[in-house]
Amino acid sequence: MKTQKWWQEAIIYQVYLRSFKDGNNDGIGDFKGLIAKLDYFSLLGVNALWISPHYDSPMDDNGYDIRNFYKVSEDYGTIDDVKLFIKEAHQRGIKVLFDLVLNHTSDEHPWFQAAKNPHHQDFQKYHDYYIWQPPIYNNQGTKIPPTNWQGWFGDNTWEYNDFTNEYYLHIFSKKMPDLNWRNKDMRNDLKAMTKWWIDLGVDGFRVDASNHLEKNWDFPDTFPGHEHFSSLPKHHEYLQEFGRDIFIPNQVMTIGEAGGASKEEALRYCGFTSEEFDMLIHFGHCWADIDDHNHLTPGKWSKGPLQTFKIKESFNKWYKMLQGEGWNIIYWHNHDQPRVISHYGNDKKYHQLSGKMLCYTMYFMPGTPIVYQGEEIGMTNVDYQDLSDFRDVEVFTKYADFIAKGISHETAMQIFRDRSRDNARSPFQWDDKENASFSEAISWIKVNNNYTSINLAQQKSDSKSIFSTYQDVFALRKELCVGNGIITFYDLESNNSFIYENKLANKTLLIVANFTDRDIMINLDMDIDNYFPFRCNYNSKQIAKDMYLRPFETIVYIK
Repeated sequence: MKTQKWWQEAIIYQVYLRSFKDGNNDGIGDFKGLIAKLDYFSLLGVNALWISPHYDSPMDDNGYDIRNFYKVSEDYGTIDDVKLFIKEAHQRGIKVLFDLVLNHTSDEHPWFQAAKNPHHQDFQKYHDYYIWQPPIYNNQGTKIPPTNWQGWFGDNTWEYNDFTNEYYLHIFSKKMPDLNWRNKDMRNDLKAMTKWWIDLGVDGFRVDASNHLEKNWDFPDTFPGHEHFSSLPKHHEYLQEFGRDIFIPNQVMTIGEAGGASKEEALRYCGFTSEEFDMLIHFGHCWADIDDHNHLTPGKWSKGPLQTFKIKESFNKWYKMLQGEGWNIIYWHNHDQPRVISHYGNDKKYHQLSGKMLCYTMYFMPGTPIVYQGEEIGMTNVDYQDLSDFRDVEVFTKYADFIAKGISHETAMQIFRDRSRDNARSPFQWDDKENASFSEAISWIKVNNNYTSINLAQQKSDSKSIFSTYQDVFALRKELCVGNGIITFYDLESNNSFIYENKLANKTLLIVANFTDRDIMINLDMDIDNYFPFRCNYNSKQIAKDMYLRPFETIVYIK
């Protein structure tokens, strides 16, 4: 392996800026609030921050619809606030990572405003910055979209533009038109923008939707058609060009994201010799409880029994693919998924026990960890009772779809409480005071009602809390160089247990966990000599070949 890089020893914290801390009491999280809380990250043991999009935006998709790449959203502050944040973070030894959105812009971006209007003076230049197709006509002579592709928010990917009698492509919201990466001038404009942020002191980027940059320009009419705008081979050429021209010469760390990948493709993305990314966010472990037989609310909306073996399979696959040839990322969830303690743990009867179990099973694995805002105190899914409490554009698109299918309002609401992206976006719960001390104003999205019993202030003073467990594990990661270990999973087929060994330079860790809310028996079919108890979430227990584990019981052994 090459010389150790800073990001291989980092513990990254994903900040959902809008919901972290409101510094000017307008109900919206911002850079002033983030700066005021920077010492919190040092207390937790975090040394890198990934900040959600902060750019000027109409906020159709909470900032991923960018109106001006060079301007900070007024919701979040000013460019001077960003400069101060970077300076203050660096003074504390904390690296700064920004989201880099390269697949699309807002439809309010000046490029698109010119691109959609033939009378605009820059129409000729910017029209080709986006992807357009003429309408087709059905037997009745009615205009219909060029294809029946379904976007990631559940609607058709084409939106009609009256000015040009064309449809533009959008694989996310209709207010987020996709960029045409075949246009060299557009690519160069994105490179110049990225370099501008690097010059301000940004240490790295998480590149949003990085596997969607190329589309199938034959535009075959299939449904849902995801294979025509996701992970097409040519997108690697664009990423390599960006890497060679911007990322590598400026020595910034980059994180891409992609779905399932072969070993060959994984190494193209993030192998040690890759020109694309340093690491890759993968999703194989994120939806291990989908009911594939539910055709009424398919995909992530269909909650079924948790299949723990799928979580282990995914991590095992990625470790085997990248071992010695690339570097792994480990994480439970992000801003697009339910809260992990509600998703894979038990957020009621076994809240503390399952929260600690999730910490031990994830963060003693090798690789670079990303912890998501609020995970470290066991924040749960939202308890919203009214549809109007939600803010995510995806919720309202799917609600209309569910009702049209005959699903009741009550069932739809429970689906959103279980699966929507807003679960991960409720304000951080600092203490038990009004609004959880996120803001003195009415917050942009409701604070979860359980903030009086689940909050940081309460857990900071409790040595047995979920927060204290995260602190301890993050300190141990650094002390033992956990990230450099070699992992071996055991009992991969089991749907109850989560067992692995992590061989470090001078020690070996063995993590034994019950992933269920019932008692189980496990058999350790391995050499257990010289292991002694190191950490646990119930009480210390000597190792044995056959072991009885209580609900969510987790024991970390060391030798």
